[in-house]
Amino acid sequence: MKKSVLSVIIIVSGLLQTSDVQAKVWRINNATGVSADYKEVSAAIASSFVTTGDTLYIEGSATLYNSATLTKKLVLIGSGYLLSGTGANTGLQAMGLSTKIASILIDSLASGSTFMGLSAPIYLYASVDDVTITRCEGNISVYTPIANSKIANLIINKCIGHSDLSLTTVENIKVTNCIFLNTFTINKVINGLVRNNVFVSAATIANSYVSNNIFLSTLTVSTSTVKYNLASGANTLPAGNNNQNGVSATVFFENTGSSDGKYQLKAGSPAIGAGEPIGGITPDAGAFGTADPYRLSGIPPIPTIYSLTVPPSIPASATSMDITFSTRSNN
Repeated sequence: MKKSVLSVIIIVSGLLQTSDVQAKVWRINNATGVSADYKEVSAAIASSFVTTGDTLYIEGSATLYNSATLTKKLVLIGSGYLLSGTGANTGLQAMGLSTKIASILIDSLASGSTFMGLSAPIYLYASVDDVTITRCEGNISVYTPIANSKIANLIINKCIGHSDLSLTTVENIKVTNCIFLNTFTINKVINGLVRNNVFVSAATIANSYVSNNIFLSTLTVSTSTVKYNLASGANTLPAGNNNQNGVSATVFFENTGSSDGKYQLKAGSPAIGAGEPIGGITPDAGAFGTADPYRLSGIPPIPTIYSLTVPPSIPASATSMDITFSTRSNN
């Protein structure tokens, strides 16, 4: 029966190949008895068949994937996180298995890579450029600092967890629509954008444009433009520029449901319509604001199966079987 379910997934994944006809898509699955291209992410990276620009689809698994060091420019896509168990968003994926990796180390040779739908600590080596981390769960930090080095053009978008990039200079960083449950530090920045995030714990930000955020703890900010933010602390935000201090933390969010869904704005929240107007539109503050909000469980923006019905058994003489499944695009 497992073979039949996976066949459906293979059919859908065949629709997901990139527009670049040279790039290839590879299946990663470490479950016993599952026939995939590779069992581990590290094995795919080490393979001479997997080349620059390829995509690794890392399927949800009950078993943690081993740590991997990325030494090629690749796209890594998982099934998401918080798909089952306590604090989960149920019904978003048919199989309900998250893609969890022990750790991902991004070497400079992997500059230009993209990561989405993963639950993993992600470490960036110095001199890594043009990396996009979106719809992921976990810590994002620098692995080993090197004197006079920097990371350039880093995008952190629609993620949940925490981030500490204090060990190296980061030039051109965009942090948008994220939920930071633990400390957030970007204090060696050249040109940063920090917009529409929720900071549950202390945040340290330098040399950035900071707007439409919600701060539930202390903010240490320097050489930055700070506008249209809300904070529960009395003196957290600089005065003026439509910043609001001293807002009760209890009035912002739903505070019920999944571990990420509880940060959706509740009816009557002061963060509704409190963002900086852009193109004539006034967005909400917080991670779920703007036209491209945080996505529950980091479901990747690709067709996925969220409902699957397979007969419990079929006659030995049968030459076919009926399977019903439903998909959504998750854009």
